[in-house]
Amino acid sequence: MKRCPECRRDYYDDSLLYCLDDGSALLEGPASGDEPVTAIYSEDKPSSDPPNSLKRTDIIGGRSASGEIRRHKIAAVLIGLVAAVVLAGFAYGLYRFFERPAPLNEQRALNVETRRLTGDGKTTNAAISPDGKFLVFSKLEGNGESLWIKQILTDSNIPVQTSDDLVGFSDLAFSPDGNFVYFNGRGKQVAARTVYRVPTLGGTPTKVLSDTGQIRFSPDGRSIAFGRFDAVSTETAIFIANADGTNERKLASRTGRQFFNAAPVFSPDGKFLSTSTGDDDLLPAPDEGVVLISVADGSKIEVGKTRWTAVPAVAWHPSGDSLIAVASDYDGLPGQLWEISYPSGNVRRLTNNLNGYNGVSITADGRSIVTMEKYTRSAVWVSPDLDPAKAKGVMPNSGDTWGMSWTPDNRIVYVSDQSGDAEVWIMNSDGSAPRQLTRDRIFKGFPDVSADGRYIIYVSAEGSGRIVRMNIDGSDPMPLTPTGNGQDNADISPDDSWVIYSAWVEGNQRILRAPLSGGEAVRLTEVSSTEPRYSPDGSQFACFVMNEEIQNWAFLAIYPADGGQPIKKFDIPPGTNTSRGPYWKPDGQAITLIISKGEKLDMWAQPLDGGPVKQLTDFEMPVMARRDYSRDGKRIALVRGQAFSNAVMVTGFR
Repeated sequence: MKRCPECRRDYYDDSLLYCLDDGSALLEGPASGDEPVTAIYSEDKPSSDPPNSLKRTDIIGGRSASGEIRRHKIAAVLIGLVAAVVLAGFAYGLYRFFERPAPLNEQRALNVETRRLTGDGKTTNAAISPDGKFLVFSKLEGNGESLWIKQILTDSNIPVQTSDDLVGFSDLAFSPDGNFVYFNGRGKQVAARTVYRVPTLGGTPTKVLSDTGQIRFSPDGRSIAFGRFDAVSTETAIFIANADGTNERKLASRTGRQFFNAAPVFSPDGKFLSTSTGDDDLLPAPDEGVVLISVADGSKIEVGKTRWTAVPAVAWHPSGDSLIAVASDYDGLPGQLWEISYPSGNVRRLTNNLNGYNGVSITADGRSIVTMEKYTRSAVWVSPDLDPAKAKGVMPNSGDTWGMSWTPDNRIVYVSDQSGDAEVWIMNSDGSAPRQLTRDRIFKGFPDVSADGRYIIYVSAEGSGRIVRMNIDGSDPMPLTPTGNGQDNADISPDDSWVIYSAWVEGNQRILRAPLSGGEAVRLTEVSSTEPRYSPDGSQFACFVMNEEIQNWAFLAIYPADGGQPIKKFDIPPGTNTSRGPYWKPDGQAITLIISKGEKLDMWAQPLDGGPVKQLTDFEMPVMARRDYSRDGKRIALVRGQAFSNAVMVTGFR
């Protein structure tokens, strides 16, 4: 038997080290009686803590995997030698029966099992209820999106909400009692991110909170935690509010190159929040780790010393002895599930799925995790003219393709993982004579060929993103930009003088320009902007610009090639894919966009004279991602494929 020296609660489970009520270290012996409280702590435990600091042993009640506290047996008065022997044998039997498991980093590999909870490939987000009986998920359907509840045992589904008035369902969560589902969405006419609540079995959504994404509940359901990003000040902040969204207060914030990433989650005792934090000053080394924030005073402490290139999601294990995180341990690799022991910070990888995972929710008993598996199968399609509807596949879509570009002699350079890694390839426009140009096994994307056909540039995931230039035959690769600020979406000017790209500068995305021959980059925009593309004559570039009031990409802007103020700015239609670039038509009179309506992604054109957008394709599956016009302006190539996304349950990790 053990007791808590603070609340005097008795425990009969010898594997417990901490009180489930107040987190105090448990001592041997019953709570009743007048015997003194006795304990021996490890020699490396500090004798005192500075004021207002976090104490790792205060954070969670429950079993600790660190083994930092050593127990001291209370002496007992035995009557007679026979009684002593009997009691000693009985005590040893209890010790063997209740023997504590090894710390997480010492455990042998467990039989982790995964199974799909949805299988049609159309699920976009999912979360499991605390009791493990229900799954809430959003899915694409036809021209829209809907929200569903699934009873896991019976495999039956009922709709909760359709997208008649709301679109963009994401960031799903159950209330602690399981009676309500919370989700992020936006009205068709309002692009601001808003959190809504709807009864689990369906009903009218109620607005809870604006200008945020995910919310997470305190254990008693009375409070919520959430994060916000301010594009103007570059501040990422963690907030706490009442469950109905009232009485919000800022708990912690970071700006510039230091930031919070994952949605904040309450510890099981409600005293702390956990999230991920990054420091771009550490780049190109991995720069994100897991941090705890005191609910009382906002003070912070890191959990362990392990850092990853990205930690987009975290969740506490209900026992309080570990956290479950989705994290990538190498640039370009998909996220996997990891368990981080608390308080030691030891880590172990739970999954090794080639497709990776997104998001994490966990049942109240700690036995089941739900996450999302997402992957794409795509390939290059080529049209005999400028009509994208006539394009035919010229390569198998057995893998994924990350962009392509025409050469002056009408070959196509593309990035494909058909060799097992995302590498740069070149082939004839009919798909013949494919040849791999790179082999360094570093993730790459979005190649572009110079107008004279001498060079290829591409985005390398090395060190959180950099632009690399190489010869057309793959020789002499040379970095054009330093690692460390997420360079992406590069484009070469028509005169082969410049490379334009987006990057994180002082905590926000900006458009930069660097010489193709190598040299220092200069900033071209002062507002949040991404995906730049030069006009055919090179006098202008187009990009997407954020509406910083509602924190959403809302505009298509045309800038002079040297930067400054925009020449024109257009509202982009709902569903515009702002990670698929604004490509100019060959005549320079319109810009093509990719716009999604439910499952369909099609190509549209925005005339520069201000007229309405015009639909250029009406594809069935597979959908379209990237596109590029040939150098002579007579043909178009597309990356077309199909995205698959399903909810997955992970068990057996304990």
